Amino acid sequence: MQNVIITTGGTGGHIFPALAVAEEIQKRYPRSQVLFVGGEHGPEADLAVQAGLDFIGLPVKGVIGRGLKGLGALCGMTRGITKAYALMGKFRPQVVLGFGGYAAFAGVLAARLRGKRTAIHEQNAFPGVANRMLGRLVNRIFLSMPDASQAFSPAKCLLVGNPIRSGIARLYEKRRSELALDCPDTQNPAPAQPPRLLVVGGSQGARALNQGLLDCFTALLEAGVEIWHQTGKADYERVRAAYAQAGAEHVRVEAFIMDMPQAYAWADLIFCRAGASTLAEIAAAGLPALLSPFPFATHDHQRYNARYVDREGAAVILEQQEFYGEGANPSKLAEGLLALLSDKSRLRAMGKRSLALAKPQAAANLVDGLEALLMRG
Repeated sequence: MQNVIITTGGTGGHIFPALAVAEEIQKRYPRSQVLFVGGEHGPEADLAVQAGLDFIGLPVKGVIGRGLKGLGALCGMTRGITKAYALMGKFRPQVVLGFGGYAAFAGVLAARLRGKRTAIHEQNAFPGVANRMLGRLVNRIFLSMPDASQAFSPAKCLLVGNPIRSGIARLYEKRRSELALDCPDTQNPAPAQPPRLLVVGGSQGARALNQGLLDCFTALLEAGVEIWHQTGKADYERVRAAYAQAGAEHVRVEAFIMDMPQAYAWADLIFCRAGASTLAEIAAAGLPALLSPFPFATHDHQRYNARYVDREGAAVILEQQEFYGEGANPSKLAEGLLALLSDKSRLRAMGKRSLALAKPQAAANLVDGLEALLMRG
């Protein structure tokens, strides 16, 4: 494996799994050249360069749902495909791997037109538009979880999991030992500690989740719950001030948690959205979750993700409209959190089910699949 193009962009949910796979390829093939192709306007350029990868940007933006702006985006997509087509001839990749988003659509389509071997990775239970279209063209489709939409040909699909950051993957064995998955349940229990709640609305935060906590944190603190709250940069000052005004300066509030492995290891329960990367990380950490899917996600994919984890017994779903917005009952969030945090045996069982869903070797599994794809040729 000498020349590989990885292409995606737009959100961390696409970018971080792509970077994890790039790291695995370079570990196996130190002399390989991995080129990251993304959009010119997203965060992927900085993240790729920070990871030590060469980066080329395409002039692409989302087309669907943009109204008249979609016409300009469509022109940008055409330019992006043209630029990617020329790049394929110059770089001559053995395989091109897309992780979703419009940059991936341009890159993978151009590779297919050049006759290159192509593959995509779909993080969600319900695939996005770009991957649904590309699924008909590529040689291989890697999945994080079963395809709830049945949009892909089963003959092309391989379930590998969602690649996660190496520091979080290392939590798996530690948590596995803590939860005694391969030891009798008669082991001595761990020393008692106050119940610990981690609140994460994604890297950008989630105002609904933040406000939900502000509406009920007094009840949580009265019950002895410790809180670690990631707010996102935009909502940090407002949330921090609200805790301080209520005399709860001891609550740990951060705009962005840099050491997520530490946060996952600290928590007994996480309250979060249901993005695919978040679910992959908390599974590797063996964390039970109260999930509130983002109700406006494209194709409602977060709800499909959450239902999958809920069916497996690793999470409970609380819809946003139940605790936030007009007609909502804010106390429902406190009730849901306390019902879980007060039941240690249930949390332990959910943690085991969460860990059972983990695929800490997802990046390695995916690269194995790429090697098999190349060997077939």
